[in-house]
Amino acid sequence: MSSISIDIPTLEINSYGLKNLVNYISRHEQTLKEFGAIKIKLNSDCLLGLKTQKISSKFTNIQKIVKISNDEPIYSIKKIEGINDYMKEHIPILNEETFWSSFIHSNHKHEQSAASILLNKSLFLKNSPENSFSIHHIPKQSLLKLVDTQIIPQFVPCLTRSHEPGTIFPLSDTQQRLFSLIYHHDGGSRCWYIIPSCERETLLKLLYQKSSSTCFQHDHLFINPSILDKHHIRYHRIIQYSNEFIVLSAGTISQSFTTDACWTESIPFALPSWIRNDHVYNQHSTCQCKINQISEAKTINMNLSQSDPVQKSIDQYRNVNNNNYQHISISTG
Repeated sequence: MSSISIDIPTLEINSYGLKNLVNYISRHEQTLKEFGAIKIKLNSDCLLGLKTQKISSKFTNIQKIVKISNDEPIYSIKKIEGINDYMKEHIPILNEETFWSSFIHSNHKHEQSAASILLNKSLFLKNSPENSFSIHHIPKQSLLKLVDTQIIPQFVPCLTRSHEPGTIFPLSDTQQRLFSLIYHHDGGSRCWYIIPSCERETLLKLLYQKSSSTCFQHDHLFINPSILDKHHIRYHRIIQYSNEFIVLSAGTISQSFTTDACWTESIPFALPSWIRNDHVYNQHSTCQCKINQISEAKTINMNLSQSDPVQKSIDQYRNVNNNNYQHISISTG
């Protein structure tokens, strides 16, 4: 397939589909795997169980951005802590062109505020009213509900605050190669670049050749998409606006930036294909580099593949795929 980027599919969901969002997502499993992500827009009848009081967050860190390759637009993103006197004139980010031009005008080296990552914080109610959506229910709707009851509460939302235009989210995996659901609460749009799992190894080889001293698994790299076009690596773009979901497939690599200050929130979940496609066996980083990991998400110890209910769910998934159905239910045995 050509490396020329196209947008990922956008779906529209009603209140019935939102009630069990994981089952809705599973109906589009093949599309999700092919593109690495999908976008979901909410119908007017969808109700969200949101808190009325916002969470305050002030930035104390900045991102130092430096071009690290002489012949390719690859950048190192380093977080510098304890910055209290950071001041910068905000340059409007209207689109991709203005965003990437800021790199050229800054001579490939500049600083900006880093996003605030608030693990186990949420703008959704844990006990939401009936018929309203809460992100807290997502792990229990998925294959993760087969995990020991003492483990599943560890899969919690992660709230992210971008403080200004141009905040960067470097190349990264989803947590433990799980699927990830990201909701955009409000503020400026978030522009995503999605590399599906089928292009994963090609991308990793390229990054190692061009920058062997750093590693995307440590959230240190950000690349201009022109490098993907040049080396024929397939990727997809999508712009996420307020009140929209992005779903990242297991094994997807992504990066993004914001056009203005905004709030987003994410949570991991699993479909049977997480095991069927061997992501469960690769959920822990095999990185050999010496960089201290800066990801805020912690690794959760779990072993799903040996239990009978999980195997039953995998078998059901295979049967549905063989019969060319689009929808599966996740069995608990």
